[in-house]
Amino acid sequence: MTATRAYSFLVPLLLVLLHSTAHAQPVLQQSNTALSDLQRYEDALAELEFEYGPFDPRLSETLLSIESVHRELGNFEEVRELQLRRLQLLRTAEGLENLDSIPVLEEIIATEQELGNWEAVGDHLEHIRTLVASNYGGESPELLVAMDRQASWLQSMVFLDRNGNRADNLLDSRDLYDDILDLAEDIYGEDTVELIPWLYKRAYSIQQHVELLNAGSSVTTDTVDETISRDGPGRLMTTSRGGIYPAFSVTNRVPVTNRGEPVGVAYLRQANGFINEIREIAEAQGDWETWAMASIYHGDYSILQNRNIGRRDYIDAKEKLLELGFDADRVERFFNKPVPIPVETFFTRFADLEAYQESMTGPLNPEAIDEEDIEDPWDEPVHVGVFTAWEEGLRSTAKPTPVDALLALELPYDQVDLAFRVNGNGAVSGVDVLDAEGVPRRVRSRTVRAARELKFRPALFGERTRTRRHVQLRYRILMEED
Repeated sequence: MTATRAYSFLVPLLLVLLHSTAHAQPVLQQSNTALSDLQRYEDALAELEFEYGPFDPRLSETLLSIESVHRELGNFEEVRELQLRRLQLLRTAEGLENLDSIPVLEEIIATEQELGNWEAVGDHLEHIRTLVASNYGGESPELLVAMDRQASWLQSMVFLDRNGNRADNLLDSRDLYDDILDLAEDIYGEDTVELIPWLYKRAYSIQQHVELLNAGSSVTTDTVDETISRDGPGRLMTTSRGGIYPAFSVTNRVPVTNRGEPVGVAYLRQANGFINEIREIAEAQGDWETWAMASIYHGDYSILQNRNIGRRDYIDAKEKLLELGFDADRVERFFNKPVPIPVETFFTRFADLEAYQESMTGPLNPEAIDEEDIEDPWDEPVHVGVFTAWEEGLRSTAKPTPVDALLALELPYDQVDLAFRVNGNGAVSGVDVLDAEGVPRRVRSRTVRAARELKFRPALFGERTRTRRHVQLRYRILMEED
């Protein structure tokens, strides 16, 4: 190798090494500083333990300092042990049922999530619920919130837990929302406005159950089995026109339904009954805006049953909003746009549901729009937002939003931009992939199939539903493990 060639080879290598060294030095200095701080805090802790004993609450501040260094170093096992020790000190000093334990338990929950200890999170949420019940009583709004947290975490466990436990977790969540509604009725009384959010949470949890029954994956078999175990087979069958239930095969455990109806349609009717209760509460209160909102949701759940009566609910809601003085163009724009259903949160005010719908509007992909296809304003393309699938076995079911930021997880997603039609019954067809950069081919294919199973509130034009031919959506699903 000539001197010139050697020089040209070594210079880039030296530059890389110098850059790496320059980058590593601050990191090394930071680490050395952290280790020095750690030694200093541990020495201080030893002195405190010698002077006051290992269970004195005055140790807590120094334990916090040690914990902070371990968190900086990414030593979350040590962080958790220190948090558990702080909890022990607090309970020793203040008693087992002191509410000050809850913030520490919440810190432990965050650490368990860092470690992937999902079952432990559920245990700590149960501990918080016990503390809340002890301090606020067995019939308190605070207990409702603690139970809501538990039910929400059980929904996360559908994709975090082992495959065989997905149905168990979801049905545990569903049953907990049943208990929550019973408790809410005990606290607030029946037919009160305070029941409205809990009535809808109960309805939504039932709809999630039906989603698992119709997922068309291994989770469906588990859900059918668990449903029969808990509820019996009755609601998995559809009566004939004569009101007679068809035979249910216990051996094959195959639900029997009428043509076009989802498995478990009786559950959806039950869910819509809770929404009807909301409508009745609103009517009794003379709150016609909430009545109109409930009518929209009632229509959504009718569409999910594959029943065309949902259109009548939308028309009733639209007419009521116009009677209440809402701007006609504004109401028309709201109903002109297809929306993925069901909506996870019940909004009692039109402006809030409208804002939610607007928040789902994303940027249109201009390359997918052929101006020759735009024959009238109705053909203008619309973007209906981001749909995040629950997990691989539930590709056409929306991932629930945690009720508390503490329970939110940062997870990696594949995303695919899609274009399709939504017809007058809320069904999807003609799915095209607009952009799927970096997404494996198999995931793209599954995404297209999943999109065909999505359900929408159909666009309403005047008093009839119409097809929107140019609908765009961003679809997200958890990345598969390698």
